Amino acid sequence: MELRAAAELERLPGVLVAAVWLTSDGRLRDARIHTIPGTASIIIGNATARVFEALRIPFDAGDVRITQLAVAHDINENTAVPAVAGRFLLLQDMTMTRTGAHLTCRVQLLHGQELSAGEARELDTASGRARAAASATLRAAETVSDGLALGLEGVCVTSMFGRSYAIVSVEASIGRRSATLSGIAALDNSRGAEEAVCLATLRAIDRWVALC
Repeated sequence: MELRAAAELERLPGVLVAAVWLTSDGRLRDARIHTIPGTASIIIGNATARVFEALRIPFDAGDVRITQLAVAHDINENTAVPAVAGRFLLLQDMTMTRTGAHLTCRVQLLHGQELSAGEARELDTASGRARAAASATLRAAETVSDGLALGLEGVCVTSMFGRSYAIVSVEASIGRRSATLSGIAALDNSRGAEEAVCLATLRAIDRWVALC
């Protein structure tokens, strides 16, 4: 429900990124919404209230925090990629190196105009490759913010609704704040299992990293 609420908020015009945390009984504990410059906070606040009401999430207005962020652009010869305060993480490269029965996955992430890298070593099996891809992504992401700790709780590739998906669960903490995060990405003809795992991992942690 936290992911669904955040996704609905991010569909609102002017909302760049959102994160939602609920209490154990389903009440809103904290919501953070970052908007593009020039967006009227009162309009976003009213739209946010309608989203929570539609999802039947009890809330107090004081638990919703709305902040405007500047938008930076990382530009190469072909594209302009939006980034929020240098925090959005983009998958730049992923390589697998096999040695005997093991493999090492190396992932490079782009945040702002800087690259960060992480590695993980696992057995060369389907589940091992998935764990290595997720763990290497987390190691690279940890370098983005001081004190950020990310641990892989679980990863799997499964079939739902006639398609295959990578699903990742991550334990995250920074300072006294902690959360369990999840992400999902579909496999298709142009995206293999390991790449889908990397993208699912990024989707799990991106809001958390953006709000650190």
